[in-house]
Amino acid sequence: MASRQLPVVQSVALREGVAQAIRQALLEGRFKPGEYLSDTALAREMNVSRGPVREALLVLAQQGLITHSQNHGFSVLGFTDTDHGEIDEIRLRLETMALSLARGRITQTDLGNIGTFLEGTATVSRQNPSAEWVKAELEFHGMIWDLSGNRWLASCLRYVMVPYFNYETAFRLQPQVTDLRFPEQHQILLDYLKGTSLDTAEVCMRKHLRMPVEAQASAATGSWSAELAIIKQS
Repeated sequence: MASRQLPVVQSVALREGVAQAIRQALLEGRFKPGEYLSDTALAREMNVSRGPVREALLVLAQQGLITHSQNHGFSVLGFTDTDHGEIDEIRLRLETMALSLARGRITQTDLGNIGTFLEGTATVSRQNPSAEWVKAELEFHGMIWDLSGNRWLASCLRYVMVPYFNYETAFRLQPQVTDLRFPEQHQILLDYLKGTSLDTAEVCMRKHLRMPVEAQASAATGSWSAELAIIKQS
């Protein structure tokens, strides 16, 4: 047989491909909260061997997206409104700390990078959210966590927030039908980092977190632009 010069597919690449496919399915809500994940059934459906599927599931478990135990195997997180609310409580404190620490260490180059990133998310909206929204959330907040200079704080936030951002979208635990744009919700944090906001880090975080709810409430009246101005000024 003549050589077609096809690339050699590494097992790592296959594992990552399977992990990404399952991650996307989780994000899109194609699995139910608490649903058992059979590596045999998934392998059959994806037309691959069990090995890469099991490796992919272990990766997702390490990222906090699914659970794993020796006796019960793999399952989708049973992520509920209660879980969402409890994470909100600790998120406020941890992200406030990261935001405050980052402001003391941030450089003009860092500010430029974050500003450029926000400009590039102008079309990312909470309306019909997807992997694009989750990716933007993790990248934007991840920059702030890393700029805090506290690797333990950054690691803790990633462990908590990766499933949070994914499952609030998959299980519709946040308002989803608003036209709230990504830069609108996050500009307030950049203003704090620039030193142009007179609010404390905690106040900025509280305003940031309540924007989706406020946007949803005002969507019916078409008054979101005015509501956004009020939030920023309050």
